[in-house]
Amino acid sequence: MKLITKYMLLTATLLFISGCGYKLMTKAEMPYTSIRIGKILNTTSTPKLQDMLYEALATEFLKRGVTISDSAEYVLEGKIYFYMLTAVAEKKKYAAEYEIAINGSFKLTDKNGVIIKEIKDMSSPFIESFESQDAVNSIIASKEQQNEAAMGDVAAYLVYEMTSSLKEPKKDTPQ
Repeated sequence: MKLITKYMLLTATLLFISGCGYKLMTKAEMPYTSIRIGKILNTTSTPKLQDMLYEALATEFLKRGVTISDSAEYVLEGKIYFYMLTAVAEKKKYAAEYEIAINGSFKLTDKNGVIIKEIKDMSSPFIESFESQDAVNSIIASKEQQNEAAMGDVAAYLVYEMTSSLKEPKKDTPQ
């Protein structure tokens, strides 16, 4: 009985993964082997979002085998133009749960400035929720951690879109 359940669960998982639209890419299938992360503008009133996103992008690209190089053929740049921290639940007249929403626009260009891929008005599902009923210091610390987590989500989405969804993969090769 347990063996049948395991096979059914494995089959259901494989069907879900194969039908979700995501595809595992090998390093050889990547459209480029290096990238330059250009200017990330932060036009919100929340400081350091651009630094958090730059760091998250670098980490995410490196996870996928793409190196960060100032001499890369492709450049990713963009702008974070909306950030909102909202209390979504309260307990005893104090905010107990918050969510973070982030919006931005990004583009991947080649060394000649030709836009290869552009994502305008990227918005949710980049929402991170956290709870806090403690002192202000712990709320601020939790907010910073969740800002980093939200930027990690944004970076994962951008790296996916800027790699696997390109129509014609290109390689960084000297010519």
